[in-house]
Amino acid sequence: MQDPESSEKAYRFGRLYNKLASNSLDVTVRGLQNIDNETQYLLPPVSRPFETTIQDDMSNSSRNTRRRLARDESPSPNIDMNVLPPAIQLQRAKEQQRSEVSSAYVSESDLLRDLIFIFQGIDGQYIKFNPDLNDYSLANGISVSKPMEEMVFKLAEMGWIYIKIRNFIRLNVDNPNIGLVGQSLCAALQHELTEYYKLIAILEAQIEKQIADKSLNNDQQTLTLKRLQIWTLNCTQKLRLMSMLVDVCQDKKGGALMTTIHNYTKHGDPFYRKYLTDMLQVVSKPFYEMLARWVYEGELDDPYGEFLVACDPTVSEEDLWQSKYSIRENMLPSFLSKELGEKIFAIGKSLNFIRYSCHDDSLVEQYYTTPNNDTTARMTFKYGETKVVEEAIEVAYHNTSKALLDLLKTKYKLMDHLKAMKRYLLLGQGDFIQYLMDILGENLSKPATTLLRHNLTGILETAVRSSNAQYDDPEILNRLDVRLLEIQNNDLGWDVFTLDYHVDAPINTVFSPAAMLQYLHIFNFLWRLKRVEYTLSASWKKWGKASREFANLPDIQQDLQCAQLTIQRMVHFIYQLQHYVLFEVLECSWDKLETLIENKCIDLNSVIEAHLNYLSEITEKGFLSGTKEIALSGRLNDIFDSVLRYKVALDHLHDYATSESAKQIYGKAGSSDKIDLIRRHLKEKEDDFTIQVLEFLKIINSYHDEDLRSLSTRLDYNAYYSSFQITSRSP
Repeated sequence: MQDPESSEKAYRFGRLYNKLASNSLDVTVRGLQNIDNETQYLLPPVSRPFETTIQDDMSNSSRNTRRRLARDESPSPNIDMNVLPPAIQLQRAKEQQRSEVSSAYVSESDLLRDLIFIFQGIDGQYIKFNPDLNDYSLANGISVSKPMEEMVFKLAEMGWIYIKIRNFIRLNVDNPNIGLVGQSLCAALQHELTEYYKLIAILEAQIEKQIADKSLNNDQQTLTLKRLQIWTLNCTQKLRLMSMLVDVCQDKKGGALMTTIHNYTKHGDPFYRKYLTDMLQVVSKPFYEMLARWVYEGELDDPYGEFLVACDPTVSEEDLWQSKYSIRENMLPSFLSKELGEKIFAIGKSLNFIRYSCHDDSLVEQYYTTPNNDTTARMTFKYGETKVVEEAIEVAYHNTSKALLDLLKTKYKLMDHLKAMKRYLLLGQGDFIQYLMDILGENLSKPATTLLRHNLTGILETAVRSSNAQYDDPEILNRLDVRLLEIQNNDLGWDVFTLDYHVDAPINTVFSPAAMLQYLHIFNFLWRLKRVEYTLSASWKKWGKASREFANLPDIQQDLQCAQLTIQRMVHFIYQLQHYVLFEVLECSWDKLETLIENKCIDLNSVIEAHLNYLSEITEKGFLSGTKEIALSGRLNDIFDSVLRYKVALDHLHDYATSESAKQIYGKAGSSDKIDLIRRHLKEKEDDFTIQVLEFLKIINSYHDEDLRSLSTRLDYNAYYSSFQITSRSP
């Protein structure tokens, strides 16, 4: 049998000989000036790049542009063969012949075999990866027809995309920074590549079969480039989608990665939409598993920070509700609404609050013991079933919130604590507060530095036992305590004394430090108002008795009468103000709070919000916050101070009357200068009170508030102070 290599050599020699014999190469020696150009042809023959450019429907792409530019970089030198020596002409002809003969032996079967390697990211014999182009190109010296070349490059795109996907998987499959969702994406891509490998195996078997059986022809369904292009069309689309996912999912994880993929499912092509939806169902499994554990167990199984809930392990359990957990908005998938995300957040936080603050695990255990047909049964979540997820979250949200509120209202007596705050810190327990004032008055009138806390605590216990407060729950009474504020210069006991109410977990979630500070602020205002009312009541009793005791002093009878009238005006003002604060502010606000908590609050957040609104409404209507504080709070303090100063002046008058009564018994004469000074002081304090009241009425009349208008009408009954205002303006 003849050697194929010998036949090839004989063929090449015969063809070259015929060309030389036909004088097709006319050689003329031109001299030494061309020696440099001529000697390069003495070198061993090398392959020349094929000069045909690719022009097809994808010629605009960067990959084809790079390939075309690279093929145009080294054009073959255009040298006239007639100027070369015979030896060089012969060498040149051999080179051209070798190129022609080589291209003739690159068959379609050879290209198909190469493409199988390309599909796996391996260079073939004729098709190789060019790192400079970042693309595949034909090896130097390979010449194929333009249509065949176009099909080869289109098919080689699969290999290029495969390398890109494979490198992404290798870099990220064990990378903790990409998270569980990212690793799930890598696993999904690897699964798709496994299906891709199966296709390659089928194609390779078909090609090997064709090579082994050369009797097959086109009519017998042999594999050709055109058929390969059709057979791999669906696979190419999938690879392109996977390549797109690789590009857009770089440096993303968790819910943000799911949002990115979800945005590409909004596509008009059903194939694209279904493929990406199926891919996202696989990728989102870790996220939905985290979601299920969070809403049914309260467990945050998120080692790489991919879930929409973040946990701060440094926060103590006492601050669990306020500070321990937070929402990562960037990790909330776009196909879950913000409202749903807040409910998801609240469910898990409530479960943890019940477990760690209320020390109750019954709700979590319920999800493991409930039959599957029950509405409270544990559900399995997956992507694409958003409505099912929303319904399950809604059920879990209501069950968890209701269980938490029931626990706070029953086991931890939330409403009882709220009522205790109202009775003691907001002075709602009248008999207790009055008795406390009676036995504390003498001590609190002393300098604040002389007060001892244990003495005040004993007085508080006495007041409790001597009033209806003794019938309260002992747990409530044990929380009631005395607190002394920071002492400033010249402070009296009245200025630093305050009641306190101790709260602990879990009720301190509702009675937060900010809320307790508002209670203290309100108590100080009410306590001062009560002190003024207590002082005026004592003065009224004192001067009612004095009018009988000093009936034998005709010089001061008019002073006594004026004092009683002024006290009456002050009592009227304080009582009307007290009525407004205690009934129109405190009671109305309490009624709203009680209605909200009993009927409308569905979770702990709504209870906390209702409680804060309750305190805010009290402070705003009670002139302790907002614009009213600036205009009215200072004015009320001035009125209170003027009343207390008038009481001091009255004490001086009482001392003078007592002294004069004693002198009259012994026949001694009184001092007219002293009584004149006392009368002047009383007149000044009375006028100061009147001016302050007029200013206060002027301010509240400027507000378009029905409650304030009602207060103004009661304070200025029968337009009493209006006449003062007119008189003060007359010359």
